[in-house]
Amino acid sequence: MLYIEKKTPPREVVREVSKIKSDPGWKAIKDGNTKAIRDEFDKLPKETIRESLLEEQHYLCAYCMRKIQNNGQSTSIEHWYPLSKDKELALDYGNMLAVCDGGKNWKGSGKKVLCCDAWKADEKDLNISPLNKQQMDKIAYGKDGFIKTAPYDKKMEDDIQDILRLNGLWKKGKFIADTSTELIKGRKDTYLQYERIVKKLGKAGKCTSSAIKKIIDEIQNVEQRPEYAGVLLYFFNKKYQSLVKRGL
Repeated sequence: MLYIEKKTPPREVVREVSKIKSDPGWKAIKDGNTKAIRDEFDKLPKETIRESLLEEQHYLCAYCMRKIQNNGQSTSIEHWYPLSKDKELALDYGNMLAVCDGGKNWKGSGKKVLCCDAWKADEKDLNISPLNKQQMDKIAYGKDGFIKTAPYDKKMEDDIQDILRLNGLWKKGKFIADTSTELIKGRKDTYLQYERIVKKLGKAGKCTSSAIKKIIDEIQNVEQRPEYAGVLLYFFNKKYQSLVKRGL
């Protein structure tokens, strides 16, 4: 997961939200009337919202960092705080994130292991938020492809493990299977990519803090970040800090 800095909502979205909120029918809807709230939310210009969210998120799923595009099949508009529990936040652009299909469209054999919004479902509250920089600074990754927190944060890890299922399927503390979208494999492969880059720089005698900082800046500033960019940034930042301490 990566910190997402929200932008001002598109004007078209602001206009439509204002129109909905001025309607007596909207004012009559009670919190908890999920169908009625969703019907109103569905009146918003989804393609415009998705495009704006994708730009904020550099075309990565807000939860798992898989690549996503502006279409209704592979990308959903997620309400961080459940739409069913607060009708005002249902129309609040600041409460919206772009997320992947979570494996819903997976066509492989065997049991589907869903993740992200597809597994979370609408009714579940999250403690962890990609909009919370302090929380995102705690996100860490292992060479084995698993995501964790450092220092350990039980509430965040419960969300990672159980509500978003970003570490695959577990039973009684034992790992059973990767997600259908192969999140663990993807993060592990990304770590190996990081290792190859550092090894290549080392062989060329160019593994310096300035060289690593340049890579970090490129990953952060590119319009469409590489898949699992958070893994790359995590390990490159660790390498950068190590080189700085050594005066390299």
